Amino acid sequence: MSRLQRPLEHLAGSPLDPDQRLQDALERAFKFIAKRERTVAQVRGRLQRDGVDESAIASALAQMVSDGYLSDQRFAALYAEDRRALDGWGNERIITNLREAGISSEIIDAVVGSRDHADQVDDAIRVLDQRIGAKPQDERERERALGMLARRGYSLEIAYDAVRAFERG
Repeated sequence: MSRLQRPLEHLAGSPLDPDQRLQDALERAFKFIAKRERTVAQVRGRLQRDGVDESAIASALAQMVSDGYLSDQRFAALYAEDRRALDGWGNERIITNLREAGISSEIIDAVVGSRDHADQVDDAIRVLDQRIGAKPQDERERERALGMLARRGYSLEIAYDAVRAFERG
């Protein structure tokens, strides 16, 4: 087990000074964010699970945010863009997942609020075209299309508008 994989509990009472604790916290944090974008809350949680002391966590996070390595705004924008493009998610599902990731309401509103009704309907139509392909022929197929969009996080209003537009096609 490497030094970065071990919890810091063994350091309690050790002669590590605050600079060494900060350096250890930074090393752990950088390793955690190396493969993908993370939120401040996710990095904080990881460092806490690793047993890093709170003052070192606070200092490390402040430094990483200040230096631009961590940005909840950037995380939220990239996450929303990826989930829309790759998974066909709607705003409601994106909002739920961003909240779970520890993103503030202000950032969520800024990122998700940038998509107006027409943009969301266009996104939902693309999902219908990719997943279903053929226009719904009866009420049962319309309900299936609506259900699929609702499960992907589109509001019922957006889903209804998208299915109607998709039918008109």
